[in-house]
Amino acid sequence: MPGFLTEGSIKMGLKVQTAGFLEAFRWVFTWVISGAQGGLSKHTTKLNTKNCTMKLKTTFTIIFSLLTVLVTLGQTIDETFCFAEKQFLAGNYQSALLEYKRVAFFDNNNKFNNIYQKIGKSFYAVNNFKSAAKNFDIAARITTDDSLSAEMYFKKALCYFKQDNYFFALNELLGLQVPTSPYFQRKYNFYTAIAWFGIEEYETAHQHLSKIIGNESISQLTEVFNQFKKIRNRFNPQKIQTLSTIFPGLGQIYCGNIYSGLNSIILIGGVAIITVYIWQSYSFLDAFLSMSSWYYRYYSGGIKNAKIIAIDKITHEKEKTYQKFIQLFETTTSSEK
Repeated sequence: MPGFLTEGSIKMGLKVQTAGFLEAFRWVFTWVISGAQGGLSKHTTKLNTKNCTMKLKTTFTIIFSLLTVLVTLGQTIDETFCFAEKQFLAGNYQSALLEYKRVAFFDNNNKFNNIYQKIGKSFYAVNNFKSAAKNFDIAARITTDDSLSAEMYFKKALCYFKQDNYFFALNELLGLQVPTSPYFQRKYNFYTAIAWFGIEEYETAHQHLSKIIGNESISQLTEVFNQFKKIRNRFNPQKIQTLSTIFPGLGQIYCGNIYSGLNSIILIGGVAIITVYIWQSYSFLDAFLSMSSWYYRYYSGGIKNAKIIAIDKITHEKEKTYQKFIQLFETTTSSEK
């Protein structure tokens, strides 16, 4: 009927509109690429071509990422876990960590009960001890094996050791339900001794280590503690600061850092000479106003530097003491086997 659209006319209209749209798109695309050669400058044409190239690169990047995700999703969760294990054994810890996380996310049936332990180990391997401690904590809470739970808490304490957070480590250890086996009892006393030593409770640390060190090694253990105590008293930060306060550079020289000590003496001496010269040439007020800030800067800086050197000396000796503890512990353990 006249005045009404037929099915054929509708299809014809859609074809015309589609063809027109495609032609318009082709024209616009050509115009963007070429910069409308007849009407735009070469500079504008270059900018349009560069922008379009960037858009194409972005599009291809998105497509490639989607294909990668689809390929990954095509893997079964078992294949992903096996791939993560291979990456970890190969030393590719970041790659293994990514795959372990994927397994944890898609493991709705809790098939891989040790996945958080694996994630914790991966974080530990890349020195992310804070995240490692969190995942070891999760692993300890979800397992039904008391021995495995204790191991995870020990690993969590080890992460705190790595962060020099001995209070947190001690808090974990004191709240731990330790299995009664000799292995766990020895490990508990050793870790607890390290924690007490880290917070400078040396007598308590000595008591815990004495429980796991053989009688023939007690004298060696006492000698290790006495040596550390000697170094700690010799390089006491307060004493070193006092020496540098009395005479600039003396604290650094006492700690063995002669270069830093001489540097302080020369700087403070130079400032003092210039101050006297200004005083004699002009007035005491001029000397005070012009040189007091410099004197305070180098004088206080030398005192702070002396304290830092003393603390570094004690920290270095503490690391050596930890290694001696480990050697004594391993020696006693191997002899009992």
